[in-house]
Amino acid sequence: MEIRVSEVTQSFGKTDLFIKEQSNPQETIQFLKDAYEFFGNYAVKESYKIFAMKVIAKYITKAGFPRDQKTLNAAALYIVNRLPASYPNHSSKKEFADRLEISESSLDWYVNSIIEQLDFFTLRDRKNFPYYIEKDGITFAVISSVVKVFVEESIVQGLAEIKPFDIKNIVDQILDMLITTLRIVPPVFRRDLAIKIEADLQEEFANALL
Repeated sequence: MEIRVSEVTQSFGKTDLFIKEQSNPQETIQFLKDAYEFFGNYAVKESYKIFAMKVIAKYITKAGFPRDQKTLNAAALYIVNRLPASYPNHSSKKEFADRLEISESSLDWYVNSIIEQLDFFTLRDRKNFPYYIEKDGITFAVISSVVKVFVEESIVQGLAEIKPFDIKNIVDQILDMLITTLRIVPPVFRRDLAIKIEADLQEEFANALL
């Protein structure tokens, strides 16, 4: 009897940081070393340095080398400083730019470019300050997993006529799990996250019922 081993289609730790495949990997390595030194000049925490350098490396892989490395460094650090766990963080972009001795307009351009290139997920607090979640990071992965579980259970219960589809109730259950049970995001983001999740659920349920 022949035993066949199925091919593994998923892998753990898959990354999109392909520095060796770039035309000049040594330039990238030096770029990251310079970024690390830059962060050191402003007494940035080690964990923030590494996170910001990861953002920079991913950005370079997708968008190439920037004209202004200092501002790209600052923009990556700005995003890293505005994770949901940093709430409340009501420092303005101008204050951040002044502290790192760059122009606010340049900082704004590079922040927007990073968000667009790396597809960061944005949440806002009640004062409309932005907070960022990387789409391939732990926080977003947990949010996606929780939403998927509730969506799939609701779809099969609805199709089997066990429970009717009630998107508002499902969203509330998801948010309770994320905010109260898992504490993956602070309660202040409940309203903004609810709007985003509900929009996605409307589409998922519409497709499931086709």
